[in-house]
Amino acid sequence: MVHLLELAVTFIERLETHLETIRNIPHLAANLKKMNQALAKMDILVTETEELAENILKWRKQQNEVSSCIPKILAEESYLYKHDITMPRLPFTSKVHVQTTNAK
Repeated sequence: MVHLLELAVTFIERLETHLETIRNIPHLAANLKKMNQALAKMDILVTETEELAENILKWRKQQNEVSSCIPKILAEESYLYKHDITMPRLPFTSKVHVQTTNAK
């Protein structure tokens, strides 16, 4: 008799959980659809994050390459300045200069 009473108490304690499970069964298909949509969005975000990480690594490598050239450029510029060597100007015309010239 005591054993049956313990089983009844356990059943009653778990009854609310079991009822909640049964109430959710009709919504199961909709919940699965929402989960699949969320999973698809997560997959897209993972792909975009991977692409972004690759681009950041490429950019970092480029920045390191540029940074490593700066001391060489400065050293060459200092050498040229120290020995009073002038380099010929590059054939570059400013767009502003061209526009103002054409406007006259």
